[in-house]
Amino acid sequence: MKNLASLGSLQLLNFLIPLVLSPYLVRVIGLENFGRVAVAQALISYFNILTDYGFYITATKHISQNRDNKAVIETLYSEVLTTKLVLLGFSFLLLLGLVPLLSPPETNPLLYLLSFTLVLGQAAFPIWLFHGLEDMKYITIVNTLSKVVSVILIVLFVTSPADYIYINFFLGLGTMLAAAISLVFIKKKYGLGYRPVTLQRVKHHLREGKDIFISNFAVNLYSNSNILILGLFASVEVVGFYSVAEKIINAVRQLLGVYFQAIYPSMCNLVAKTKQEILDVTLRLHVPFSLAILFLCGAIYFFSEELTLYFSGTSAPEIIYLIKVLSFVPFIVALNIPSNQFLLIFGYTESYRTTLLLGSLLNLLLNTVLSYFYLAQGTAVAVMITEVFITAGLIAVLESKNPVFGLLFTKRPVNQS
Repeated sequence: MKNLASLGSLQLLNFLIPLVLSPYLVRVIGLENFGRVAVAQALISYFNILTDYGFYITATKHISQNRDNKAVIETLYSEVLTTKLVLLGFSFLLLLGLVPLLSPPETNPLLYLLSFTLVLGQAAFPIWLFHGLEDMKYITIVNTLSKVVSVILIVLFVTSPADYIYINFFLGLGTMLAAAISLVFIKKKYGLGYRPVTLQRVKHHLREGKDIFISNFAVNLYSNSNILILGLFASVEVVGFYSVAEKIINAVRQLLGVYFQAIYPSMCNLVAKTKQEILDVTLRLHVPFSLAILFLCGAIYFFSEELTLYFSGTSAPEIIYLIKVLSFVPFIVALNIPSNQFLLIFGYTESYRTTLLLGSLLNLLLNTVLSYFYLAQGTAVAVMITEVFITAGLIAVLESKNPVFGLLFTKRPVNQS
């Protein structure tokens, strides 16, 4: 509950910032430039996945299970930071090669290069360490401060349509500030310092996190390729319509990330419990959370017109329709969180990876076909179908590998670990 409260207060800010910032940006830079910024964020998200390499899962798990062993934690701390540094250098070189190929003539290439601060900040920010130690109080304060700084910089310096290239840059500066403060904090509070790491240890972590990285890349592929694919067939204005609707839905999806991150370290320590105990804890946590998300999704559906007017300054029917189609996506995703975590905790990373890859391929196929014929409306429908497929797939794989939820339908007690 402490973790949930700390992360929840931070994500409340993440939820409120788009409510304030997005309408301001749409009015200052216009829907077309808002769409361009969204495309850059979608591209940069792939580099964030690459530099993270699934450490928020693998490293968090190792830290959680060895939280009383400082030597293990310090070694892992140095190894993860070194691996991230290697991936960061590779990412920047890759971006330099991609910008000339992917940057459309009407978009300033500096937008993509300046957006790399988002990758720098996230790569240097060891949030996985704080998750594993279940000590989120101070880092939540730092994160909050950094986001406030980003908003202030954007409001002060983004004052005309041409300034759209600086939006992601200022968002990244805030994250870099949080990373710098957190590294100093780790040294002072935990006494953790950086030690030289061999290339063999870097290779070890790359091999160990391979399945999680591919899984995360697959998730990013179907969640962020939507705008990129839509941009191939639709005008920048239509991409802007979809971006507004997606911003609203993603604000709610951030709550899912809070819930996942807050309970994951504790769930890792339930492995030794019986399945019935695991199920009881899961239901006690997940049922009320899912109902709250369902209520929030319903509110988005019924107030879609008001949300459109607030975020875009118009009552564009295209945006209203997109919001309604996407409104229940967070609830569908919320339903797969327990099976998602159990597959990781029980070590079924290959099955987890395969399910998400199949979902990504389905999304790419549906998105390409539907957006070609129906533009943004087709993209929204493709997202809905993909999320249903992935949720059903993760639950089915878990029950086939290590039945947990099947206990709900049996009367006899099961005491298997």
